[in-house]
Amino acid sequence: MTIEAFLASLHIVAILTLVVFLSSEAALCRSEWMNEAVVRRLARLDMIYGITALVLLLTGIARIVWGAKGLTWYVS
Repeated sequence: MTIEAFLASLHIVAILTLVVFLSSEAALCRSEWMNEAVVRRLARLDMIYGITALVLLLTGIARIVWGAKGLTWYVS
C-alpha cells in the first residue's frame, strides 16, 4: 500500500509540475518580450517540461504495473 501512495503522489506532483511549466512557457511566448535571454529561458523550461512529461508517463506506467488495482482494472 505504501508503494501505491508514493506512486500516486509522485504522479500528481508530475501533473502539477507539467501544468506550471507549460503555463510558464505560454506566459513567456509574447512577441514583444522575445530576446536572446527569453529564448534561452524557454529552452530551459522546455527541457524541464519534457523531463516532467517523461516522469508523468513513467509513474503512470508504474501505477499500472505495481499499483494496487493492477493492469486488469485499467483495461477492463
